[in-house]
Amino acid sequence: MLSITAVIPLYSVEPYLPDLLRSLEAQAPGRYDLDLVFIDDGSPDASGDIVERWLSSSRFPGQLIRQDNAGVSAARNRGMDAASGDWVTFPDSDDLLADDYFAAVARFLGDHADRIDVASTRLLRLREPRPEPEDVHALSFRFAGGDRVVPMVEYPDFFQLNVASAFFRLADLRRAGARFRTGLHASEDALFVAEYLLGVASPRLGLVASASYIYRRRAARDSAVDAFRTDPRAYYERFIDGYEPLMSGCGDRGVPEWLQSMFLYECQWLLPVQLTPDGRAEVLDEAQRETTLRALGGCAQHVSEARLFEYDATALPLESRLLLQVLANRPLPPWVGSYATPGRGAVRLMTPVAAGADVRLVGADGETLVPSDARFTTPDYFGQDVLQVHHAEVDRMPRSVEVDGRPRPIVRRRGAEQIAETTDRHRRRVTGSWGIPGRQRDVRVWKPVAGPDAALGPRVRGLMRVALRLVKRLVRAGLVRRAR
Repeated sequence: MLSITAVIPLYSVEPYLPDLLRSLEAQAPGRYDLDLVFIDDGSPDASGDIVERWLSSSRFPGQLIRQDNAGVSAARNRGMDAASGDWVTFPDSDDLLADDYFAAVARFLGDHADRIDVASTRLLRLREPRPEPEDVHALSFRFAGGDRVVPMVEYPDFFQLNVASAFFRLADLRRAGARFRTGLHASEDALFVAEYLLGVASPRLGLVASASYIYRRRAARDSAVDAFRTDPRAYYERFIDGYEPLMSGCGDRGVPEWLQSMFLYECQWLLPVQLTPDGRAEVLDEAQRETTLRALGGCAQHVSEARLFEYDATALPLESRLLLQVLANRPLPPWVGSYATPGRGAVRLMTPVAAGADVRLVGADGETLVPSDARFTTPDYFGQDVLQVHHAEVDRMPRSVEVDGRPRPIVRRRGAEQIAETTDRHRRRVTGSWGIPGRQRDVRVWKPVAGPDAALGPRVRGLMRVALRLVKRLVRAGLVRRAR
């Protein structure tokens, strides 16, 4: 029989806590023993009292520990110290669990415990006031292949950031001295997972598609996730005090690509929204904006160019990737295009460049085309001034666009594509991604089932590329005829 401890911090969750407790009481039996450790982190409401009454009649053994308010990390550390199960998990007290949650996890661990370092359950979102949860999480593609084990070194787009839907072997955490970092205002759970897995040579992620964790998107928008945007420290602190030291500490062995992907996932929620009225970080002053850019650049220096542009866990826009490339003090790759929108009697071109670059439009006979309209814009990501976009309108399609004397490929928009969709399609073609480009402002990536035991893993794609190159050579040699 497998034993599991659930460590559950409590702070100002009185309206939501009864739903969690009902979902715990409804848990189906299985090959597991469950005990519960609740930490009342100085909650100003009656959360602790509600749990105390519930424990007195619950079928599960448990305890309530009360402490002065010290933050969620300190509460989780206190609960981890009190845990006694073979495995430990850290559900949030305003969320819910499917009725067969622990039974499904126990079945998976019974089959795969000796092959994994952390297990992850499927995340469903309950968006108040909607009554039913939805399978819309950005990383839901991980579960398309069902229950399985994924080697993270081989598949770096498979990673784990939160601890609420994760299960860890308690003995391994204690052996590693794993602790949640106190004082951080965002991503403390992601850094906990990363620091723990950095101690594992080849970490393996267990994906429990059969177990659903239901996270609540509060209608009141008063959760810790919602509140972080109003705290300036949440924009840069996790990078300065978290990701950058972890990455620097990897030394000669190099930063694992899965950790690089975790950083890029964080950027997904930080960079694109800066161009929207509702998402822009108005809470930051000029000095804090500069600090955020330096923090991002410091981390981006530890992300390889290949990983930056091949990352495909989410649809991080090309422009965001190019900003990180320049912040890392690297030139833009030569494959970055000039993106063309043909129209009636005019062609509009949009060319991302490093600030200060010289842009020349070259006609069919090598002449310089003079645009009727030309200008540079600077996308306002935290007030950055290192990445610009050159916009030009000419009366015909140029033969080439030269940036500082070097030609850029011209990539035409297709049909009703938005420019962001065109750039994403181009990047995917260059990097060999098999995903379907997202629509404008989509975050999720639609692609064939990825990972081991999947339709198109990297090995299969590699073999297909080799076969395609061989066919092209045979065609050029006249040994194979093209189909007509």
